[in-house]
Parts: sequence; C-alpha cells; structure tokens
Amino acid sequence: MLTSEQIIVEPREFSSRRQAADYFQELLSPIPPDVLRKDAGIWTWLSLFYFDQICPNGDNNRKVRNDYTYIYMPDESRYFYRHLLFIAWQVKQVAPEYNRLFLDSSLVTLDKLTTEVFKRLYLTRIPCLFELLDRLYWDCSSNRPAKGIVSQHKVSAGDLMHRFPTRIRQLEKTYDLQCLDADQLLEILGDEFRQRAAMSQLQMELSL
Repeated sequence: MLTSEQIIVEPREFSSRRQAADYFQELLSPIPPDVLRKDAGIWTWLSLFYFDQICPNGDNNRKVRNDYTYIYMPDESRYFYRHLLFIAWQVKQVAPEYNRLFLDSSLVTLDKLTTEVFKRLYLTRIPCLFELLDRLYWDCSSNRPAKGIVSQHKVSAGDLMHRFPTRIRQLEKTYDLQCLDADQLLEILGDEFRQRAAMSQLQMELSL
C-alpha cells in the first residue's frame, strides 16, 4: 500500500508546468518521494486522467507524442525523465527554489533545456546546481532562459548543452562538488562561465 491516507484526484487545468508541479507536490505528499519515483502505475494513470491537459485536442487535431511522454518508465534511463507529469513533480522535488528555467514553460511538451539537465543524474545530484544554473542561464531582460544555451549543432562559450556538462565531468575528478556552494563552483568552472554569470547579473540589475 502506498499510503493509508485518501488521495482525491480532481479535474484541473494547468496553464504551465509550474502549476502542475505545485498541484502534484501537494496532492502526492502523503506518499514518500522514493516510492513515487519508482511507481509506473500512478504516473501513467495520472497521464490518462489528465490526458486532455498533456495532449490537447486543438482544432480536432490531437498531436500524440512518443509513448514515454505519457507512460512512465522508471527503469528506463533514456525515458523516465521524459514523462510530462513526472518531470514536473521531479523538478519541484530536486529544485524547490531555483526552478524557473524548468517550470515556467508549457506542460504539453518537454523543452530541450529540461531534457539536457535531467537526463544527467550526475548534474542533478550536485546540491548547488540549480542555483548556479539560474544565475548562468536565466535572461532577466526577456524573463526567460537565455538563447543559444542548448543548441545541438553549435557550441558556444559557457553553454548548457555542451560546455557545462563537459566542464563538470572534468572538475568532479579532482573536486568534491557535493561540498561546494554556487559561488565556489562558479569560481572553478572558469572564465567562460564567470563571464556569463556577470552578464546575467548585469541584466538583472538593469531590469530592476
């Protein structure tokens, strides 16, 4: 038995991934997080219950995506993070504060930025990671993630898709990244990341 408490799932409309994350965090709070991460049935059932939310029937044309978008596969390392409802809840679990890069977006599709971070468990296990990502990649002038940080075919200085994970892999060989705060990790990342963070800080100051 998952929980002895009664959990009532209600029809809802989610205008963003954040709304879904907030709702599921509260709704499923009686169930231990480790149990929820392994439970294929509950997340797949929730996908069916909220199917019109995650696969809307616009103009009588429903765009159905890959199975793993709706069927939760906790034991499949390539697919578990692609489930639309699970990943909304999971972001809130591992990044309760610094999460606007991942939650201020549509629930209907999974953006490249979220995919690139959450498919790499070695990144999400670093305690200061999400604070640092927020400082590096949030564009305060547009109030959205910075452009070009997850370009598949173009590598740019300090980008998220190519340079950041490569640099983390290098640093974890000689540093205990679990013990660092965001300032300390930024300092050892190198000039390309410090320059990006400085630019983001300037944009934030100008937007105030």
